[in-house]
Amino acid sequence: MRNYFKLNYAESVLLIFAFTALNFVNVIIKKFLIFFNFPNSIIFLILYALPFLCLFFFISYQSNKKNKFIDLSIKFSSWNTYVYIFCMMFCMIIINEYISFFLPKEGPVFENMYKELEKFLIEESKNRIPFILTTVLLAPIFEEILFRGIILNGMLNNKIHPIKAILFSSFLFGITHMNPWQFVGGLLIGSFIGFVYFVTSSIINCILLHFFNNFLAIFIMFFISKSEYHHSLDNNVVPNFWIILVISIIVIAMGSLLLKKRKT
Repeated sequence: MRNYFKLNYAESVLLIFAFTALNFVNVIIKKFLIFFNFPNSIIFLILYALPFLCLFFFISYQSNKKNKFIDLSIKFSSWNTYVYIFCMMFCMIIINEYISFFLPKEGPVFENMYKELEKFLIEESKNRIPFILTTVLLAPIFEEILFRGIILNGMLNNKIHPIKAILFSSFLFGITHMNPWQFVGGLLIGSFIGFVYFVTSSIINCILLHFFNNFLAIFIMFFISKSEYHHSLDNNVVPNFWIILVISIIVIAMGSLLLKKRKT
């Protein structure tokens, strides 16, 4: 019988502390790369991937040392399961965007934070190819392996209740984004993806859903003007948006029941 990799709450938090610390070390590495005239596009890719790779190497080393097995299942689900989860994911994106839109963006704390976030996205998105490659491809792979394949899976293997494990791992996922707008998305979208992982036991499904979410975000960012997008979310402009929200909630609820039934 295999000795599966397990995590408790404290160990999960320590992993995220280590991940955060590695991201702060990136400040020094960035200066080093700039000193040696690395292209900005390459710097962006390296700085994003490096903390994940270091953490994965450490976890892999410790697991092998203790003869523990990390099960990163890449099995595909049936076609109708993908119909369910992608329809539900689209509804989750609608709900998340609507909630995030109404989070405060003004005031002594939020205004500066929001401006810094916008500034960062504008600067990094100038190098379109590495920005899109990182956001749409690397982020879904690395983040899902860490938060669902390692943390959530480790907590489930440790017999932590699925709801608690899903919510806690999603909370950690939201925290790592370090701003309230993406925290909400991390918690909501992350919880849904965590639920899909629990039901299907496949990391590939999580990666595909994350890819879908980030692809839509990039599409909106580059091809829809910010004023038009925000205008469309205004409930006074779209009087039927509450109906869309209600339909989205119903679709997610019904889809969750169908998926849970498959699990049992």
